[in-house]
Amino acid sequence: MPVYKAEAIVLRQQALGEADRIVTLFTREYGKLRAAAKGIRRPASRLAGRLEPFTHARLLLARGRTLDVIAQAEIVEAFAGVRADLIRSAYAAYVAELVDRGLADRDPHQEVFALTLDVLETLGRSREDDADIAVLHFALRLAGCLGYQPETAMCVECGRRLPRVRGAAEAWAFSPARGGALCPACRREDAEAVPVPPGLLATFDHLIRTPGPESSRLRMTPVQRGDLARLVQLHLEHRWEARLRAPLVIKRLREPLESPGTGDLTATAK
Repeated sequence: MPVYKAEAIVLRQQALGEADRIVTLFTREYGKLRAAAKGIRRPASRLAGRLEPFTHARLLLARGRTLDVIAQAEIVEAFAGVRADLIRSAYAAYVAELVDRGLADRDPHQEVFALTLDVLETLGRSREDDADIAVLHFALRLAGCLGYQPETAMCVECGRRLPRVRGAAEAWAFSPARGGALCPACRREDAEAVPVPPGLLATFDHLIRTPGPESSRLRMTPVQRGDLARLVQLHLEHRWEARLRAPLVIKRLREPLESPGTGDLTATAK
């Protein structure tokens, strides 16, 4: 049986039979793929503990008829800081879901691989309040790499520039169907566009254009973070034609930590 090596990030696992698991991997060399971990659920398995979600590992795989088989695994980074905290783990699960949803099987994306490692490392050392910014920045960079970065600096219909005057009262909107901002004159083109203040769209645009290390320095209120997260979620769900599960889990985990009314746009998710 031919074998090959791969550097991988474990995205998720699912049970297979009584002792095995199917592991979804995002590899640097081959893109996203699924492989079988034989006997991993047995106490004596050498693979147990080495293929946990979010682990960065070096693998030896054997090609199979339907699924390749993981023969060996060596941990490069377990991201202990992520595993030690429930909310950080939820954000890491969001990253894994974004990669799993966004990438086709066996389509290598080395830039996305590097971005994924970076955001997991950031989550492991960041404060909880910074974790959502890191994941939002990752989601936007992922969208850009895949060719559907939202347009937030101007109206996608007429090209009108977003006003930069602080406190502008005009009613702009964000349209997932059209891929970005709609000015007051054009927002009627999409009855399902989400009304947003120009200030939020300006923050959205700033986050898109901010390099990774600098994104953690952005300061937003919990309401702004929640509203921005909802816009990003709506944009990606429209592109992928699927609901994302992780944002709801994160919302439920964070609710006891935040004051009532946090995130005006988040309420539309119900």
